[in-house]
Amino acid sequence: MNTPIQKGQAIHSSKAGYGNFKDPTGLLVRMLKSGKKAAYFTLIREGFSIMLKPLDWIFSPLEKKRLRKGLTSDLPLILILGGSRSGTTLLYQTLAGYLPVSYFNNLSAAFSKSPITGGMLFNRLLRKKKGDFKNYYGSVAGFNGPNDGFHIWNRWFGMDRNHIPEDIPEATLKDLENFVSTWNASFKKPLLNKNNRNSICIAAFEKALPNQVYYVVIKRNPVYVIQSLIQSREVVQGDKRVAWGLEVNGEKANATNLDDPYAYVDEISEQVFAVNDFLREELKQVDPNRYVEISYEAFCKYPQDIVQNISQLIFGKEISPKNLKGLKPFRNTNSQKLGDEEFARIKNTVASKHVKEKRLQVEGDEEVDRKVPR
Repeated sequence: MNTPIQKGQAIHSSKAGYGNFKDPTGLLVRMLKSGKKAAYFTLIREGFSIMLKPLDWIFSPLEKKRLRKGLTSDLPLILILGGSRSGTTLLYQTLAGYLPVSYFNNLSAAFSKSPITGGMLFNRLLRKKKGDFKNYYGSVAGFNGPNDGFHIWNRWFGMDRNHIPEDIPEATLKDLENFVSTWNASFKKPLLNKNNRNSICIAAFEKALPNQVYYVVIKRNPVYVIQSLIQSREVVQGDKRVAWGLEVNGEKANATNLDDPYAYVDEISEQVFAVNDFLREELKQVDPNRYVEISYEAFCKYPQDIVQNISQLIFGKEISPKNLKGLKPFRNTNSQKLGDEEFARIKNTVASKHVKEKRLQVEGDEEVDRKVPR
């Protein structure tokens, strides 16, 4: 269980959350062997961030001075929500490229203490790229590529990439509100961000920024989310039995049932459905006019239409069709990539979950029906 933040304390830490990885050295080797541009750039970015730390320290007093001004802005915060491996990064790259927004980029990772100051000085040197939609398990290539922003969100939500403290003090939420307002006022464009952990932070965002946050929720067929999480565990953790990805049910579990070689499939299924259930419940506190839910499958097929819908929701206007001309349909990666037995276990587990949910829904309806006066 996470230790709650002490009252009045905002977390200001620039340390990377490497405790979330079982085998960092093995991960480094796998990244070097991957042949993926985004994987190589992630390593370059980490080295570059270390090199620029002295500059970050120099900028830090300027950043604090800017934040003390209490700049205000009526521009919104736009958050992309969804479970791990549900298409959030692809959606992030697309919206960052085609909407009039600002975002945490990879260069900002070098300025964890001064992201606004560093961004205002250097972002003008970076071009906003369109058309490069490749990523490596959420990491994107290029210094202007969109970044999850853990190095920034950790200030308020802690170092664990998959959990947040149970109680976040008012002073901490006020600090979060001030940062977002200052960012938007400084860049004069609404802040867009994708960070899977933010999916379990809706209550905190609603308290810190009431009526100022828009949410874009993306969901994907759970069969392929589970399959992708299995593959991710093998790459990121080096073992498909070791947990990885967003969790909402306390401490992570690792499959150890020696009598069931596919126990990890059931474990991941619980993880996926728990996140979806949690999101559904949390969104009940949000004005329906401030969030939209889309499917990964529809987004791949009709990206222009969905970007237009999101633009209408948030900005109240359409994007010029000529500005979307280069946005083509994406390849839907929903296909079997595991062995027949393993994939069959996934489908059976998901089917059982759907049957159970439908049964509970029917039982709930019957219970309500029994309470209705005749």
